[in-house]
Amino acid sequence: MAWNKVNVSVGKDKVVADMNGTDLEMPNVIELGESINIDGKSYKVSSFELDERDDRLKIKLAMASPKKEKSDDKPIKGRD
Repeated sequence: MAWNKVNVSVGKDKVVADMNGTDLEMPNVIELGESINIDGKSYKVSSFELDERDDRLKIKLAMASPKKEKSDDKPIKGRD
């Protein structure tokens, strides 16, 4: 996966952050709560730590398990 730029909102504060899967990195400019709004969707914060060298928050998001595809019980056609 690649890092993507996302818009993060916490209360009235907004900041641009980098997201890769369940990892989020952003400047340490806002107070974190139990959840965080990323591009209009609310995510729960699983854990976070402050990287004091760069004054950046490294956040681990609690994501729901990925969608599981339903099987149609038909075999997948292979190469001929």
